[in-house]
Amino acid sequence: MAFKKPVVNRITADIASISIYIRSTKKFGKTTLFRDVIMAKYGDPARGLLIACGNEQGFAMLDNLNVVCIDNYKDLVDLCNWLIKEKGKEHNIEIVAFDTADELALIADKETIARSKEETGKPCKSIKAAFGGFQAGPEYSANNVVKPIISGLKKSGFGIWVIAHTKFKTIKEKGSLDDSGWQQLTSNLTPQMESAFGDCLDVVLTGVIDRDTEKRTEGSGQFKKTKNYLTDTVRKLYFRETPLIDAGGRFKMDAVPEYMVFDKSDMGADFIKVIEDGIENSRTVAATTKEPTFKPETVEIKYDADEDSALSAQAQVADDLKSIKAQIISVAKSLGGPNNETVMNTIKEFAPSGNPNSLKDISKAKELLEKLQAMA
Repeated sequence: MAFKKPVVNRITADIASISIYIRSTKKFGKTTLFRDVIMAKYGDPARGLLIACGNEQGFAMLDNLNVVCIDNYKDLVDLCNWLIKEKGKEHNIEIVAFDTADELALIADKETIARSKEETGKPCKSIKAAFGGFQAGPEYSANNVVKPIISGLKKSGFGIWVIAHTKFKTIKEKGSLDDSGWQQLTSNLTPQMESAFGDCLDVVLTGVIDRDTEKRTEGSGQFKKTKNYLTDTVRKLYFRETPLIDAGGRFKMDAVPEYMVFDKSDMGADFIKVIEDGIENSRTVAATTKEPTFKPETVEIKYDADEDSALSAQAQVADDLKSIKAQIISVAKSLGGPNNETVMNTIKEFAPSGNPNSLKDISKAKELLEKLQAMA
């Protein structure tokens, strides 16, 4: 890739200029919001595109929605290249939404498993076993399969949405001595996939449905019971993190509210205003009539992972292999090392020199470690 000189970035108060990662509990209205934003912004459903991934096809009841269904990675790459190359010719799509991240991750994992079989020549039945295991598969899926799709579309000037579901997880602060952590509502994805979307996308939004209840007593005597009854529900979309909610973005402090209440059937225009006001309030210089300094590229999304991503995956595998070798040596020493003939013979089954550091294959190293641990 040819070197490109640095330019000063100027932000544009346009919802199509940013990428949005929106997660919520089920039936919050995420896909509906995307449809309503496209209609409020452009008045034309063909200016947006919902990419329904895999088995997630929750659009049957949504009118005025431009949609395409994708169930494998090659078709997804072909679609994205069509979007990039034919913009202004065969279509005028400005914003695309992946619905949902869960299904997109499954497509990416299936592609990773296939690549693992092809590149290593070894059978592979799960994402955890891909590329020798030890998180190499999930890392590859996130960095080498998903990221090129998202970044390719972003570089080509498309607004990106990724729609996902939520789950309470235990969050632990890195470097903290307290291992207990705390519960927070975040996505239901693996840490690797969650990190991939968090790295690529500008804004992380989390929707919740607050439910108000009241206790009512019914019956009398021995049949007297107190029950909780639902009295009201309030949908809230969070822009800022709280102790309970994982959310945030690259907006300036106080540029957007902590959350907005969804109290209308169509929140498209209200959502656009919050986002675009947030971008405007995040400026450090006044808006001008000049064209933005940054201009989109016309890029091609390759079916195979790009060189940088491949090197990243190789580095991950190398780090895992180094860790396994260190564990092998530690276990071998605890068993008697060179003085234990059984230990040495076991090591030589995998490393003829008798030196675990000569191992090149992570799966063989893993197998050797398991055999030695079984001897302990």
